[in-house]
Parts: sequence; structure tokens; C-alpha cells
Amino acid sequence: MAWQVQIHRAKPNPAGKDKVYGQPIAKQLLGEWVDLKNVGDAAVSFSTLHLANAEFGPGCQLKRQAQIYWDGPATGILQPGEIVRVHTGRESDAWQMHPDDRSGVHHHAYANSGNFVLNNDCGDHLSVWWKTSGGEWKPEDSTSYDANPPEGQVLQRSGSKLVPVQSWAAR
Repeated sequence: MAWQVQIHRAKPNPAGKDKVYGQPIAKQLLGEWVDLKNVGDAAVSFSTLHLANAEFGPGCQLKRQAQIYWDGPATGILQPGEIVRVHTGRESDAWQMHPDDRSGVHHHAYANSGNFVLNNDCGDHLSVWWKTSGGEWKPEDSTSYDANPPEGQVLQRSGSKLVPVQSWAAR
């Protein structure tokens, strides 16, 4: 028996205005999220998991391969089949979260960032990491999405990519 965590869905580009007077809006930061799903057959502690994304410079040149922006909290367990939604925003602002960003998952976690993390202009490379007892970093899963994801659209895993979910009308 083993746990296996996969990046399942993401919403990198929340609908609406991102900033007011140059400052990110809390509701928008909470609307930027990544879902991690335990597709294994054993439970895993949240504290084992770390979520990273790529950093880009001018012209969408990759600056760093992976930069961890969320460390799983010390408490909590992700059971097989369960999903944890990692919001970019702060837990103290969770009361402002849109109902759509609150539903469809078993747990919520927060990067507690005051700025947007996921890259829309260049797309992004997301990865889940864990640390061995010897302190060595190990990749668990990775995926990417293309530049300029549709505003407010949830991206879902299809093979090794996150792609826009087709609406029922388009099927």
C-alpha cells in the first residue's frame, strides 16, 4: 500500500479584476488554486506534501525549475480518493471565498500569499514534492498548462497537461 498524490485540477486565472489600487484582492487570491488528489491506496499526511511552480523572467524564459510556494500544514491527513485545494490566498480571508471555490473538495489549505503565484502570461509548470527522512527532495508529480488560460476557467488533468474543462454544451 502506498500513497500517490497527483495534481488534479487548477484555476490559475480567477474571473474578474485582480487588483484594486495596485493591491491584489483577497477573494481573487483565494480563487487562484490547485487541487491535489490522493490517487493511491494509503493515507498521506499534509505535512509530507509541498507544492511548487516555475518562475519565469522576461520573454517567458525559465528562471528557476521549481520554487515551493506551499508547505503542507503540520496537521491533517489526505485519505485515498480525497482532494485538498491549495488556495494562493490567506486562510484569514477564507470568509471572502466565492462559493464555487469552496465546493467540490474534501479539504482546503492556504499558501497564505499576498500576491498571485501562478503564471498566466507564460503558462506554468506545477509540481508536488516530498522530503525523505534523510532530507532529500523527491518529485511526486508534475504537470503544466499553456499560456493565457481562460479567465475563470478550471483546468483539469488530461495526461501530463492541465487543459480547460469543456462545458456540457460544447460536448
